[in-house]
Amino acid sequence: MRTLRIAGAEPEQRAAELATGSARWLPDALAGYDQLFAATGLRPERIRRLGLAARDALAGWAPDLSAELDCLAGASGVPEWRIHAVNARTELLAAAGAASRGECSTVAGENPAGAMIGAQTWDWHQELAGGWAVLEYPRASRPFVTLTEFGLLGKIGINSAGLGVLFNILSHRADTGDGGVPVHAVARRILDSAGDVEAGIAILRSAPLAASSCFTLLDATRLACLEASPAGVAELPPARWSVHTNHFQDPGLAAGALPIGDESDSLPRHAVLTALTAGPAGDPDARSAEELADLLCAHEADGAGVCCHAAADAPLGSGWQTLATVGLDPADRRMSVLAGGPCGRPEQRWRQFRAG
Repeated sequence: MRTLRIAGAEPEQRAAELATGSARWLPDALAGYDQLFAATGLRPERIRRLGLAARDALAGWAPDLSAELDCLAGASGVPEWRIHAVNARTELLAAAGAASRGECSTVAGENPAGAMIGAQTWDWHQELAGGWAVLEYPRASRPFVTLTEFGLLGKIGINSAGLGVLFNILSHRADTGDGGVPVHAVARRILDSAGDVEAGIAILRSAPLAASSCFTLLDATRLACLEASPAGVAELPPARWSVHTNHFQDPGLAAGALPIGDESDSLPRHAVLTALTAGPAGDPDARSAEELADLLCAHEADGAGVCCHAAADAPLGSGWQTLATVGLDPADRRMSVLAGGPCGRPEQRWRQFRAG
């Protein structure tokens, strides 16, 4: 597991430190996305145009984040559009209409002590398994830690106010991938600025989007699961345990969602986790995110591959793998990360990171 501490207070300082710290791995991450984009039919000139459109949208919404990516590009010796394109990889893949097996599985809820806890798998392409790290930002407006990919502003994480972000990709007919604020930039802005769930919701609602994702936001006492797309943002009704995979649950947004294809296992994964959290096997006494993550160990033999394993010879773009497992304990401002799937314990050990 790679970890980087980015101590700069200004965008240029943070970008310079990130460029230095990721110099060994960023080129491979960019090359991996070049190959993935090409496999989906995106031509270089369209990638450049979409990357610049994402840059313009981000500059209008969060100029400091756009400047940070510009500085990262300069410090890394790559064109600005290329860094912005990979930061907007969700948007580019939406523009390409790339088919998806699904992606992450998330569960969050209230533990017996009345505090919120959450956990998720991060499933992505096995060819990009070396392209992520845990980044610590101790001098951000709100110090935070995030698991993200090299070149991306943020993803899953928690900040010093105890606000956590869990993340699932979604697909909607309104997704153009063109000219919106990247969803990963929205996650970063929530992490570095929001003091509680309500503030995070306000940030999410302020962003003009070009692609869809589910944001599960949790602090020590409040949880909100929000489905966000260019067609709108909907908060799902409260539940004892919030379960989300990769399909819309809000009826209004679901009406415009892209059909769930035969290659997707989002519905079976959701059914498995819903069953686990509804009965004795759901471990309602889970007191930490690491204990909650035990629910994510389900495999195909259990009804669905929540913990996902790719065939070694799977073609590029179809080799889905659980690259990391993440748990959030907002009351302790703690993010726990396991390299690989949850079934890797106890050989693999949790690494704990505290924000602030």
